Amino acid sequence: MNRIVTLQAQMTDRILQMAAEVEKLLGFSTEREAREFLRARCNLPSSELSTYVRFATTLKGSDEILRKARASFPVIKALVAADPEARAEIVERMDVGARVDNKEIAAIRKRLRAAKLTPGQIMAERHGKLAKVAARKTSDERAEHFKSDLFDFVVAIIDIRDAVHIGCDAVRARASDLKETFESLFGSEHRNPEELKPRSAAHELSCSHVALVHLTDGTLPGAAGVGEIKPDERHPWLLSLYALTGRAPGGYPIDRSKVSQLPPAHHRPKVVELCAGAGGMAIGLERAGYEHVALVEFDKHAAATLRLNRPHWNVIEDDIRSIDFTIYRQLEIDLVCGGPPCQPYASEGYKLGKDDERDLLPEMVRVVNEIRPRCFLFENVDGLLHARHADHIANILRGFRKSGYQVEIHRARAEDFGVAQERSRVLIVGLRADLAGAFRMPPSFPDRRTNIGDVLADLLAANGWKGAYEWARDRREQPRFGRDGEVIGNGALASTIVTRRGKPREKEAARWSKKCVDIAGLPDRAPTAEEASRPGFLPALTARMRARLQDFPDDWRFVGGKQSVADQIGNAVPSTMAAALGLALASALKELTWDWQALLWPEAEVRIEVAAPPLEPLEILPAGALEAVE
Repeated sequence: MNRIVTLQAQMTDRILQMAAEVEKLLGFSTEREAREFLRARCNLPSSELSTYVRFATTLKGSDEILRKARASFPVIKALVAADPEARAEIVERMDVGARVDNKEIAAIRKRLRAAKLTPGQIMAERHGKLAKVAARKTSDERAEHFKSDLFDFVVAIIDIRDAVHIGCDAVRARASDLKETFESLFGSEHRNPEELKPRSAAHELSCSHVALVHLTDGTLPGAAGVGEIKPDERHPWLLSLYALTGRAPGGYPIDRSKVSQLPPAHHRPKVVELCAGAGGMAIGLERAGYEHVALVEFDKHAAATLRLNRPHWNVIEDDIRSIDFTIYRQLEIDLVCGGPPCQPYASEGYKLGKDDERDLLPEMVRVVNEIRPRCFLFENVDGLLHARHADHIANILRGFRKSGYQVEIHRARAEDFGVAQERSRVLIVGLRADLAGAFRMPPSFPDRRTNIGDVLADLLAANGWKGAYEWARDRREQPRFGRDGEVIGNGALASTIVTRRGKPREKEAARWSKKCVDIAGLPDRAPTAEEASRPGFLPALTARMRARLQDFPDDWRFVGGKQSVADQIGNAVPSTMAAALGLALASALKELTWDWQALLWPEAEVRIEVAAPPLEPLEILPAGALEAVE
């Protein structure tokens, strides 16, 4: 009990120390700069930000009273938000030892406010609230009935392509009734959709009204740049009506809880990818059902790799700093994504950040502002969040917010998606204001966890090294350790795949040697039995082995010399991780719930089993095959 009381006092003390430091920060920076730092670097939510920023002007001088009362953060937050009179009374109560919680603070605020009103004003206010509640309830019920009726109506006509059926008497009569209810709820005067910001609430409401007016008249023509009804597309005005029902069409039956197949071609999200590299992220987004409108890559060898493997992709070999992306805005791009160079932020580099000429984060802000996609996704290394880059990253996030996006920072680990590699990445995810709050990170898949032994055994054994199977078994059984040195599981994971093929750094070589791998060089082939018999032998990784650890398909071919290929592989995003992130973004865009396993691993898995080595090592066999041999 004493320890709990002590910890509670320490928590209060930390809150007060934090408030004091924020006050110092405000002494040499603007409030806006301070808020951006606290939001971007410290990841504080807006509600906590306001409490710390306003503490100095509301509760300064009450520190000792708050310490003595061991005030919790919710109580301090409520005190900061209270009016001066209520705050003074509450602090006085705390000073004499009274225990005060949020409920009591609310009661005091209500009592003091009521004391300033006459009895007649109190009764009038009370009756007004009752009337408002009753009116809101009636309005909510009418709105729910309207949405239900509208949903039934739109579902019946949204896929009709025949103008005669659109204009039939039954459709016109139902549209007329819905139009009357619509105008009673939302009014009859609405601005022209062309004058409003696309996809805004006002724009969607205006399009819905225009649709009902035309359907009442028996027509649904193209107007205001909307265009005629196309054979393979739904009319945008009808989609606005559908959105008004509170449900998203998405091309799927509403009652399906988990979607296990990708959408049809005309429903697939459109993506522009920047710094596409050799295609790791592009492969994943392709698997997630995205249509690539353009892939921009400056390196000639990486661009050639993309063209070689996907001749139909629109690969633009150019520096993104020289490209005007506004031409893509009219295509209504769903996603802008990419992996800008990580060297400015890598922990083993010079950490120059914004002073590194390779830093393209400001260009990411420009491109998003020019294209105005529905969402964006950029990945980089963990060093991006180092304290020395805090101001720069805050400016980048501010730029995205000025363009109208809600921005979130997440972390993703390749091993959580069945990739045998210790690869952690920082994700900058942004959604347009009308989609704010819709994104959820994909789940992790511990049952898909693997290890470098099972992943590489067949490639290492390809040139006659029979010990590859024993090496694989040892890697499967090798313990993995947590930060505190405790064993957290078995199965060795590859360290981050490096881009160099020459002599590795000392720490890097040590990390790999613990997993019995020589990371130096880039051999052309798997080891032979003779090479493996030499003292101190450790297998080195070919380009194909590195590519498999990076989750590239085995048939993915690379263009360029050894150093270029090493760069392309090392800089890539594991495709399964990219696919999961793509599905998560598509879920936010289309309000779908995915069957993750079915979409990320559509084919039945053939699990590699490595048996205890007999006198003559067996080949790698699929699960269950050993029993069949016996």
